[in-house]
Amino acid sequence: MKKDNFPKVHVVFLLCLLIAAVDWSYAEGCTPTAKYERTVHLSEPLPAGSLFEAQTHNGYINITGTDVAECRLTATIIAKADTEENAQKLAEEVKVELISSGKKLTAKIEMPTLAPDKYVSVSLDVTVPHQTSADLTTHNGALKIKSLTGQLNGTTHNGEVKAEKISGTAKFETHNGKIVCKEIAGNTQIQTHNGLVICEEVSGDIKLRTHNGNANAFYSTVAPPVCNVSMVTHNGSVSLTAPPNYSAKVDVSTHNGSINNDLPITVTENITKKKLIGTLGTGAGELYLETHNGSINIK
Repeated sequence: MKKDNFPKVHVVFLLCLLIAAVDWSYAEGCTPTAKYERTVHLSEPLPAGSLFEAQTHNGYINITGTDVAECRLTATIIAKADTEENAQKLAEEVKVELISSGKKLTAKIEMPTLAPDKYVSVSLDVTVPHQTSADLTTHNGALKIKSLTGQLNGTTHNGEVKAEKISGTAKFETHNGKIVCKEIAGNTQIQTHNGLVICEEVSGDIKLRTHNGNANAFYSTVAPPVCNVSMVTHNGSVSLTAPPNYSAKVDVSTHNGSINNDLPITVTENITKKKLIGTLGTGAGELYLETHNGSINIK
């Protein structure tokens, strides 16, 4: 006689439901539901020409140069936990201070040890003198820099970089985010691993690298005629609006795409749809453009 398998199937089904319920309850328990926010205001003398350093985990950094002789910092601390009381306690355990050492000022953030069901972010809004160098790093947060002159280094992990009205030497890098710069002068190096690069109103040397994204540079109408330009992307297009009366040795290539050129380049080697080598003007600067999968546009 054939046995009835219903009881066995029923038991297995109930076990599956029980496991799913436990997993769901665990996931719910690890999700903080209450939030508490507090701010910390700090200031410290900072002579022009000094260096400002800061690093955040889960939070942005926004720094602006102004007509001041000090650093003014506002830290926004957001804590999340199972209850508002625990979230407040967590937020109050975060310590933020400004540490001065010679002509260097460091924003130091001390975070409590976090359990899986807790979360803390610290974001910084900073004003400093216009002539200030900066070394900034964010993890899971954006980076914004405006109106600074000096040596500027900015790195983000999972966040975008925006820079405006900067001069001097700048080096920006992001992992998983775009980089947008406007009104930049001096020597600028930019690298992004998964994101596009846009530089507008450029008036100095630039070196742009992106692995998965477009690279775009548009020079100012008052930029000098001799600038060194290097732009490389692996999966994306390259677009360049050159300085007026641009003078440079030219090396342009694409592996899977086309080259569109509006400049009076004197070709020194056989021109093809994939390769262009020649000179602009007297060939005083250097122009190197390359993409592996995309087109190149020059004007």
